[in-house]
Order: sequence, then structure tokens, then C-alpha cells
Amino acid sequence: MKKILAAVLVSAAGLASTAQAQLVDISQPNTTLASVIGRQFIVGDKLFTMPANAFQSADFNASQIFISPLSTPNPNVGVGFRLTGAFNDAPGGVGTDFILQYTVEILPQFIAQGMRFSGADLRFNGSATGNGSFARVDETVMNVNNQILGNHSVYAIGGGASDHQDTFASVLGMTKLKLVKDVQFFANGPTGTAAASFVDQAFNQVVIPLPTTGALAAAGLGALAIRRRRR
Repeated sequence: MKKILAAVLVSAAGLASTAQAQLVDISQPNTTLASVIGRQFIVGDKLFTMPANAFQSADFNASQIFISPLSTPNPNVGVGFRLTGAFNDAPGGVGTDFILQYTVEILPQFIAQGMRFSGADLRFNGSATGNGSFARVDETVMNVNNQILGNHSVYAIGGGASDHQDTFASVLGMTKLKLVKDVQFFANGPTGTAAASFVDQAFNQVVIPLPTTGALAAAGLGALAIRRRRR
């Protein structure tokens, strides 16, 4: 899994605004993840782009995973998408996983209004039983220059702790992000279990006041006065 994820992180540098294709309406019932691969979709004021190699797995089929929009009455909180499916691992195996990579950006007209990211939320309903079993989602967050900003995780450990929601906040002020998500399940021993039925990705944002025309003009006059004094 780690080798696959490392390779995906390298390829994520080319994730891009190059997935030019028609928009998919993920609010339509039974929209599959396969139908958005190599395409784009919009939720609220955010554009999501999934390149042709967005989904990688030897264990799960993108045509059997469903995608739907997430939104709240407050458009600045919790806008994103939900993946649903029969995510699990059979006992006695070596584990299952899938990797999903994509970009998300605030649409230009909303950037012009001062909208900026303030956090990326990761949620799931994973469960695990039996010592050594686990269900988890690890996510790497990058900026537009492909620099890794950090990682966050949600998990359920058999016989141990669980954390079903995690927010990554080191994105304040940004308008475009690249993410790589590794969704993993391991049922340890003959009776262990590891499963989830949904994985959520949501984004929060704030409004950053933009300079007014008067403030810009004043700043320009101030700079001009400084230049004159220097002469």
C-alpha cells in the first residue's frame, strides 16, 4: 500500500486542471465514482477535478462506489462529496484499499467575493473488531505548487480507539488544493472485521475582506509619495 501511495503522490504533481471534460451532475441518483473519473463536478461554489488516474485499487471497483454531494444550510461549512459502498475486508487476507486523488478549487466568481479555504474535513463510519484489525482513511493535502501541507486521518482500531472525524486547518487563505486519499481495511485473524459504508470529504471556508477601491487608491498614492520623497 505504501509503495502505491508514494507513486500516487508523485503522479499527483500532474493532477490538474487538465482534466477537460463535461461536468457531471453528482446529485443524480446512483451516480458512480467511475462516471466522474477524468471529469469534473461542482458542489456549491467548488469545482472538483478527477484525472484519468484518479482511482487506483486492486480490491474495489469504481463502478460499485457511489458519489453524491454534501452541503449544509451554511454554504461556508461542510461542502463536498460522499462516497458510499460496501467497503470491507474479508478475514484472513492481507487487507484491501483504494486510493483517490483529485483537486478542488473555489470558482472564480466566489474567489472575487473573498472566499478562501479554512479547513478540509475527513469523516467516515468505519468500524473494526478483533485485535490488529483496522479501518482507516489517510489523506495528504497539497497546495497548488504540489507542496505537501500535511496529513490527517480517521480510523477505527479493533479493540482500541477510534476517531471518525478530523479537520486539517493549514489551508487558510488558499483557493485550490490537491488531495490524495488512501482508504484501507484489514480484518485480522479468522474472526476479525473491518468495514465502512461511507467516506465523506468536506471543505470549510471564510470570507477574507478584499481591499476597496478607495483603499487601493490610497495605497497607490502612499507609494507614489514615498517614491517622490526618495527622489
